Amino acid sequence: MLTIPAETVYIDPGIMGRPNCKRRLDRILPHLNCQDIRDLTPGAVERVFEIGKRRHGKDDFGDDAVVVFTTFEEGRRSWFYHWRDEAGQHGGVCQPALELNIVDGCVFRCAYCGFGRYVIFYLDIERLIDGLDAVFEQYPDQRLYKFSNMTDLPPFEPEADLIRPVLERFAREQDRYLMLFTKSDNVDFLADLDHRGHTIISWSITCDTASRLMDKRAATLDERITAMEKAQQAGYPVRARLSPIVPVVNWREEYAELFEKLLARVEPDVITLELLGWMTVDDLLAIFDRTYLSADALHRAEAARDELDGVHWGPFTQKTHEQIYSFCIDTVRRLSPHTPVSVCHGTDATWKALGDKMRMTPENYICNCGPLSTPGGELYEEWERRDG
Repeated sequence: MLTIPAETVYIDPGIMGRPNCKRRLDRILPHLNCQDIRDLTPGAVERVFEIGKRRHGKDDFGDDAVVVFTTFEEGRRSWFYHWRDEAGQHGGVCQPALELNIVDGCVFRCAYCGFGRYVIFYLDIERLIDGLDAVFEQYPDQRLYKFSNMTDLPPFEPEADLIRPVLERFAREQDRYLMLFTKSDNVDFLADLDHRGHTIISWSITCDTASRLMDKRAATLDERITAMEKAQQAGYPVRARLSPIVPVVNWREEYAELFEKLLARVEPDVITLELLGWMTVDDLLAIFDRTYLSADALHRAEAARDELDGVHWGPFTQKTHEQIYSFCIDTVRRLSPHTPVSVCHGTDATWKALGDKMRMTPENYICNCGPLSTPGGELYEEWERRDG
């Protein structure tokens, strides 16, 4: 488990009456670097939520997280079993699905992200598992359950012991799969777990320069690829989500090198592409020195500042998206013709321009965390049968 630097730690006294939660707390506490540990009093969690999620890249890198340990809050049930509809909220093409959450906040400090200013551990994973039968009954057709979209879980293991019980629960399912989503190289604890091929592990990766500039505390690109290789050797299906793709100087050379390294060692079942977004040009330049960015991509972004104001997939233009995605798809096709590649949050224009190249449509595609993007899914199996 990674060390968690924290300014303040709050512990819910209710944990002491739950042996499963108390065991987890006792294992995690030695990995906390904090001198200020307090009881969690009424209203404290609400004050923690008020901290907000300002992008780390806008601040000096610090270790000022607030960490909370509690059990299971019935009032947040819709957060633990969360219906994700990003297309409905933000636009773009994205398949809605139910995902599972148990930790709110991340140990990493990626420049474009605000997660990590607080980390809340809901330690009673057994309560979440008890609710899965009702979830499966409500969503009988969903095959893939992302765990989680609100944190990076592997860095907390094996001490937190939040992954193993859920993994073992999904191992008993015939046509349902769990998906872990990570930037970590902490995978050794997974090697001997009885997953039965029903846990998929997805790595978020980006080119070496972008990773070194952005992904504070996270594993390096090479460390992530090594971790993917280990997981694959342990029988886990692995996949790669290029997120965020950053148009750095010499981005073609950098992303070609990424794919060459990746595909020489790993056989991802899916590769998904998403350009850095969800921000303005001003946000971008608060995070990156412009000398690290492609002059052409940045010039187009600045010229389209007003046009893309309020557009969630900004600050880069549609032309930049299509240019980079097309290059990435062609590179994967050259190196691994049988590997499906799709875009994440792709616009209608992106799908119109690149759908034929991806050999999929916005109505029928497989991707990183789509609810049908698993073994046994119709399109997934069709891809498995293709010769390239």
